[in-house]
Amino acid sequence: MKLALGTVQFGLNYGVSNRSGKTKTDEVKRILKLAKSASLNTIDTAAAYGDAEAVLGNCTINDFNIVSKVKPLPNSCNEENWVHSCLEHTLADLNLKAIYGLLLHNADDLKKYPSLLNVLYNLKADNKVAKIGLSVYSPNQISQPILEQIDLIQLPANIFDQRFLTTDILRKFKKNDVEVHTRSAFLQGLLLMSEGEWPEYFNPIKQSLELFHNMAKRLNMTPLALAINYVVGIEAIDKVVIGVNSEAQLEEILLALESKLEPNIFFNELAIEDESFINPTKWQLS
Repeated sequence: MKLALGTVQFGLNYGVSNRSGKTKTDEVKRILKLAKSASLNTIDTAAAYGDAEAVLGNCTINDFNIVSKVKPLPNSCNEENWVHSCLEHTLADLNLKAIYGLLLHNADDLKKYPSLLNVLYNLKADNKVAKIGLSVYSPNQISQPILEQIDLIQLPANIFDQRFLTTDILRKFKKNDVEVHTRSAFLQGLLLMSEGEWPEYFNPIKQSLELFHNMAKRLNMTPLALAINYVVGIEAIDKVVIGVNSEAQLEEILLALESKLEPNIFFNELAIEDESFINPTKWQLS
């Protein structure tokens, strides 16, 4: 199963299209049960996702590969102590002795603390984590030396945000045996919102949103099916992280995977380069 379960909604009220708020623990357990039955075996979480890790720790997650992220480092701190403390809290909250992957939540922390990868390597050597790596937002955060030092990368990719898909960077990842996980398949749910639902902030890309929905109709697919199958169909991507608020939403996504995109259909005209619209950290919605 190429999908991985994102968990930010388990700890925070998250997502531009989220109307239900933070997911309740009972619903989280139902989601995890369905995920397991569908052979979805990877969970993506982070110390910065509110109490998401503690919520997961109250559920049965032993059969899942857990990928977590180190909180962004403040200025003037001991990087080794910070990372160790963060991982200790993560393992305690998750009720686990080790996890599959540990990423730097802010890849730019490497500029302030060049020794961070060595700190992560030591945790790997101690068998606290199996793979170490980065979470990135743009291609310029990745250099050749970094490519040769990490096992796992998480990056944004969707039918609007094709920045990592239109270069040879995915090929370089594969050449270096770097496992590739993507997020933002639905752009925080923006791609799934109907006309009139999206905030005025996105009016400058209204034409792109309308074109996406029209393409889905022409292909006889739902916007959900087009969005998820576009990313899942990219061979160089190992896991597509999807966030859900309910068991029903996960069921809908699993059903959407039964739709198949025909090969050799290109969506270059939907690509948006302006990070103001494809990078949620830059959105100004209030």
